[in-house]
Amino acid sequence: MTMLFKSEAVKIDLTGKVALVTGGTRGIGKAIAQKFIVAGAYVIVTGTKNKSHPQLLKDFATKNIEFCCVDFSNEISTATFLKKVKQYKRIDILVNNAGINKINLNTDTTLQDFTLLTDVNLKAPYVLMREVSKKMKKNKAGKMLNITSIWSEVTKKGRSIYTATKYGLAGLTKTLAVELAAENILVNSLGPGFVETELTSRTNSKIELKKITELIPLQRLAQPDEIANIALFLCSDLNSYITGQNIIADGGYSNI
Repeated sequence: MTMLFKSEAVKIDLTGKVALVTGGTRGIGKAIAQKFIVAGAYVIVTGTKNKSHPQLLKDFATKNIEFCCVDFSNEISTATFLKKVKQYKRIDILVNNAGINKINLNTDTTLQDFTLLTDVNLKAPYVLMREVSKKMKKNKAGKMLNITSIWSEVTKKGRSIYTATKYGLAGLTKTLAVELAAENILVNSLGPGFVETELTSRTNSKIELKKITELIPLQRLAQPDEIANIALFLCSDLNSYITGQNIIADGGYSNI
């Protein structure tokens, strides 16, 4: 007996969804926000500079975007934003993308470095997931995605604190995926490798980037859009069964 299948175009539709993307004013975060908006979502993005707002409105050319100035390294700024988050009627998608890095050998790091990186890279996602999950539970649905890094899978010199925060974020992802599964809330993390962003250029010299490119099996760095495409899928209705995973997108780098 021959089975006939109806051919349908695969489309991601986020119409009616509200998404919160931290660190959404540049790089990977901005690319994710753009993908969500094109798919029909209303997107709340955070950034550390108020001047980002008019530029974002110009870049996105849509009314379906809202900018919030937040410094996750500042306790008062974070607390003020959490109060705002509680006022939203719904948040269907949360992407914790905001992150910072300081490269130093462990012997040259300071307690201030540790506090700074953990506040932004780990504490902020923790408190946001805690509050946003309460809203998602009421709706019996939601998608949360934490942007980790290949340094949540492997490591190298000078990244002791950064790696610790990213491993911690991957661990937080797995635990909340288990806790929230019964509420139809899927929680994953996405670990980009070397992506052509401002952060990558700032933390690696041109010589280092050339050497790194030669080590990547695909022989190139990723584009922000390529990482954003994965995020879009994971946060869409097309993803109905993947949860608790730390998906590494590094062109094969971590396999060498």
